[in-house]
Amino acid sequence: MKRAGLSDLRTAPYDVLVIGGGIYGAMTARDAALRGLRVALVERGDFGAETSHNSLKLMHGGIRYVQHLDFARLRASARERAFWQFAAPDLVRPLEFVIPLTGYGIKGPEAFAAAATLYNIASTGLRGPDYPAARVLGRAAARNRLGDHAPDDLRGGGLWRDGQILDANRLQLAALRAASEAQADLANYMRVDGLRTEAGRVTGARLHDEVTGEEGEVSAHVILSCTGAAAAELAAPVLPEGAQARFPGFARATNITVDRPGGTYGLGVVSRARSDAVVDRGGRMYFLTPWRDKLIIGTHEAPGPGTHIPPRAGKDIDDFLGELDLACPSLALTRGDILHVYQGLIPADVDDSRGDVRRQTKGTLIDHRAADDVAGLISVIGVKYTTARLIAERAVDLAVAQLGRGGASPSLTTELPAVGLASCDPDCPDSTSGRVREAVQGEMAVTLADLVLRRMPLAETGGLRGSAGQARLAAVADLMAAERGWDAELKQAEIAAVLRDIETSRPESVKLG
Repeated sequence: MKRAGLSDLRTAPYDVLVIGGGIYGAMTARDAALRGLRVALVERGDFGAETSHNSLKLMHGGIRYVQHLDFARLRASARERAFWQFAAPDLVRPLEFVIPLTGYGIKGPEAFAAAATLYNIASTGLRGPDYPAARVLGRAAARNRLGDHAPDDLRGGGLWRDGQILDANRLQLAALRAASEAQADLANYMRVDGLRTEAGRVTGARLHDEVTGEEGEVSAHVILSCTGAAAAELAAPVLPEGAQARFPGFARATNITVDRPGGTYGLGVVSRARSDAVVDRGGRMYFLTPWRDKLIIGTHEAPGPGTHIPPRAGKDIDDFLGELDLACPSLALTRGDILHVYQGLIPADVDDSRGDVRRQTKGTLIDHRAADDVAGLISVIGVKYTTARLIAERAVDLAVAQLGRGGASPSLTTELPAVGLASCDPDCPDSTSGRVREAVQGEMAVTLADLVLRRMPLAETGGLRGSAGQARLAAVADLMAAERGWDAELKQAEIAAVLRDIETSRPESVKLG
């Protein structure tokens, strides 16, 4: 993949300009390009660097929608999880989850058995061969899986499978590569400074190339804004008064990687936080998922308005650890156990007076031609990684309708190109050198942070901690400096930027050394 410059983007009008390079933007560009449309994708920072990177790394099959009594989304989730398993089998694996069942009410085996039956019936024919029916485990089998996390009053366990993303960054790149191979033009670090309009129609965007400093315009018949929490701000200057009410609010979502062995199963534990489900089992569920010999735990939610991911707040971490201490005291986590903090902004209804967060279960897809009489603009805001392909398909359907091409190809579901796992040994010079070269020359890594945070799984697993980690960072920086032509001063600035990023992605007062 090669990064498009402004001279490439200004050559001729595009059918579709996708703004936002998270997983929703990548899958939207992929879908549109596979249909034969002329497509460009621009991202203000690095691809997938915000909420898409900061996820629990799960493909949900929709079992939680039984609690919400939302069977349409249940079926869509089961189908889309099967898509990802088929499309990227090297990057998505089935993972068993078990939750403790206690008492004789809504938390007990009987209630879960009823929910599992509803789920199994509703998802029949959609789950795929790797995802068998959900079921109830007996007390002994549940205790065996839960181990020290089993409560004293355990009566059984709820068992199901979901998909786990082994490397979310590689999956993001796979989607981008699919778009590129279908002839989409891609550019990270290409900031949109505003939308261009003519006679009440959006016809393009004003761009600033953060790499070269150049400014210019790109023309497009339809713009698909996949910018998450920034969507309302981007669209505001071209929409009529009152249109902003159609955009959702947002909350901070936090996941953490901790220095604990993950085991074989994903575990669910119930917190004291109020659940947002219609059928409330007594508290919000947190999941403990094994990943790369570590443990990822999530998701904690807190009010967090704004259009950018805010600085990682120490209060969020303290609140999260407090919840986990009550829900799963056997973990006995402290700040020193945390290797990495992920934080992103998710669509949510927030009660500021009480601090309550109700995560939205339905994405937002606004055709502004129909809603606001502003043609040429469609806003796309997703709620979870799993349904990115589905929402992309629906968004491009709307774009095709605006293009007036009744004979345009329908969405194509094809395999993502194999990019493999980031399997290089960071301590092996030959392996690391090749990985750095590929990241710069073939994956559009522009900064050192792009490389060590999103092209290599170093920061996420604690691989840059301590003196050994900083020596590894310096060695990788030397390799990237040679590829990018950095002088010593710029190389040190890049190292300093990574260290700042790592510090702000960890709780306050926890030092790398």
